[in-house]
Amino acid sequence: MDEPNPPDLTLRQLQIFWVVVHACSLTRAAKQLEMRQPSISQQLSRMEKLLGGKLIRFVNNEMRLTPAGEFLRDEAGRILGAVDSAKAGLSEFFSGRRARFAVGALPSLARNLLAPAFAQLAASGYHYSLDILEMMPGEAIEQLHGRTIDVALITGYATRVRLSPGLKPIVIGEDAQLLAVPRAFPDLASITAPESELEPADRAVLESTIRYAFGTEHTHRVNQWYDNLLPGSTTIARCRTFESALAMVEMGLGSAIVPQLSAFQGGRPLFDVRLYALPVAHREIIALVPEHYVTLQSLRGFLDALKAAAAAMITPTAAPVPRFAAERLKAFTGPTAG
Repeated sequence: MDEPNPPDLTLRQLQIFWVVVHACSLTRAAKQLEMRQPSISQQLSRMEKLLGGKLIRFVNNEMRLTPAGEFLRDEAGRILGAVDSAKAGLSEFFSGRRARFAVGALPSLARNLLAPAFAQLAASGYHYSLDILEMMPGEAIEQLHGRTIDVALITGYATRVRLSPGLKPIVIGEDAQLLAVPRAFPDLASITAPESELEPADRAVLESTIRYAFGTEHTHRVNQWYDNLLPGSTTIARCRTFESALAMVEMGLGSAIVPQLSAFQGGRPLFDVRLYALPVAHREIIALVPEHYVTLQSLRGFLDALKAAAAAMITPTAAPVPRFAAERLKAFTGPTAG
């Protein structure tokens, strides 16, 4: 009697392996996959038994791929990409020009770009459905790696991290950086030395900075801006969103450097603060997508709508760059940062 054929490796197992590899943690992978951690461990063990060798080892609680695991990681990316592309293409073919995308985006980008882009798409021949998940850039990239979202709408700073082969960054637009101070604050336009020209109470507010902490290279860059602009400043709070920082500025607690889109919605201010332009590089707005999706007509239409929304944004003019800022930040004036 012939021996029964051994079970084949399944697409689900490849997906689980792919998510675990890019999450670098069984706990994070379980959250993304909505599975229990023991179930993930069982699936990985079955894969290793089926394939005849170890794929992943844990050394001092750090996950490391074996050479075979590295090989499977690259192959799994190509296989899953091809399957995703086929499914998306067939969906367009059979569904009568309908498309659904899960988009992970910063809150300010979701408000200012996704809403007007969706309005434009509603008037097109395609019928789009968007699943919008507001999240920080690191989480968006992680979920894009794990194939739980289709598009990450983030900033160019975030794309400096290691990306999986097959992810394509597409520039959508750019966003200026502004200095936010309380509304009742004295006009800074002609100030050349705030340390000596401002009243002690006003100087104390200006030098009480509210910063955001993403743990990225850009965070270090912004800290350099603060150090040069306000060398005597102290950090009174760290926030995970710019909106939280602006709320604290509105309360008169301090100052903050924020991107323009965090302070406005559809051209109207969201916070009662005074805003000044800063002579520093703008931030790029990036759509990060799987490379195999780029040929899909529906995705091209979605990206074109995002670019059109960025180009048509109403961006109220902030007050001119204060004199002291122009002098102290001149080393940071340059082309758009990516």
